[in-house]
Amino acid sequence: MTASPFKSYLATLALLLAGGALLAGAVVLIVDPYGLYGVVRRDDFNAVKPGLSRYQNQIKMEHALRRQPQFIILGNSRAEIGFDPRASALAALGSGYNLAIPGTGLATSASQFAQLRQAGVHPRTVIVGLEFIDFLNPAIPPAARPAPTAAAPAQGRADWRFDALFSLASLKDAVHTLRIQHDGEAATLSADGFNPLLEYGAHARRDGYQKMFAQRARESAANLRRKSTRGLATEDFQLLRSFLLAMAATQADVQLVIYPYHAQMLAMFEAAGVWPLFEEWKTQLVLAIAAVKAQHPDAHISLIDFSGYGRYNCERIPAANERGMATRWYWEAGHFKKALGDIVLRRVMSPRDSAPGDSRFGMPLDGASLAQNRARIAQERSVCAAAQPALFSSPLLAAQHGYTGGGR
Repeated sequence: MTASPFKSYLATLALLLAGGALLAGAVVLIVDPYGLYGVVRRDDFNAVKPGLSRYQNQIKMEHALRRQPQFIILGNSRAEIGFDPRASALAALGSGYNLAIPGTGLATSASQFAQLRQAGVHPRTVIVGLEFIDFLNPAIPPAARPAPTAAAPAQGRADWRFDALFSLASLKDAVHTLRIQHDGEAATLSADGFNPLLEYGAHARRDGYQKMFAQRARESAANLRRKSTRGLATEDFQLLRSFLLAMAATQADVQLVIYPYHAQMLAMFEAAGVWPLFEEWKTQLVLAIAAVKAQHPDAHISLIDFSGYGRYNCERIPAANERGMATRWYWEAGHFKKALGDIVLRRVMSPRDSAPGDSRFGMPLDGASLAQNRARIAQERSVCAAAQPALFSSPLLAAQHGYTGGGR
């Protein structure tokens, strides 16, 4: 009895689909857009890897587990973009990896450290970028907040490896990898997890920095409007203490960094009414560290504050008609450039090493220095406000914020 034409059609279709999937998987395997396989690595072919838009945490963790780094960098996009593991200040530490993930908070950093520890990887140095906004309570009480949306398909599940090899999205990323090998302004990710944000160079050249700062200011202001001014999230400090205890137990040298927010961002903190919480947050960080050190007297935990209105933070924003002018330290108020990140890392690793004129950039915080730090920032603010009053009082800033202003 001969097979029916319909069955033959189905068999042929199944073979074509299987063959197509295998072919797509072979292309992904060879081009290796996520740096997972290492079958082929050639300059001008696949040496430059695109930035990650999917499975960021899983892929970065896979890289870190293979690399067995002596130091790691944790945090959000500010850390991923600003802190280069190949910075000269970190050279003496050995190999490192930047595990920072955009849009994530302390819970992700703690989970990443726990995964490394469970796998037997014990970095000697851990640099953690701390985000103040993550410690703010939502303006809407949790009971009234919408239910969280479901996770994206396969995101965070064990089958991510299969999807990363056999999917149209991965094939698209493989083709994109081939295209960007000679593109100096494509979004890329280095082999050690650093995002140089090359694509921002094209945006800055086309639109100018003023537009980039304005766009980020609108986004940041909208985020701040969703935050409460009435208190900090106690559960985040509980998580912080657990995280610090876990790191202290490994005898790692822990460097906690308060990001060098641009003065425009700090002006938004003031306008949103969260500046008192910003100062309280620093006090609570100091107390959390002290509590952990009381349990682990030999723990090496440092906290350095790079926020303020100093000469780096108060960098002038080019005007709309100055599209040819580039900033040196910031892409926009939300993200600082590698040039400033290198200075931050130098201060972190050598706190006493300061250049003339910026010796107060990066102040170590403890119970004895909190008042001095507040005085430093107040003095810097006066100088910055005199040099750039528009940062604090321009109609454009007020419109971006949705606030009528207000000081600390």
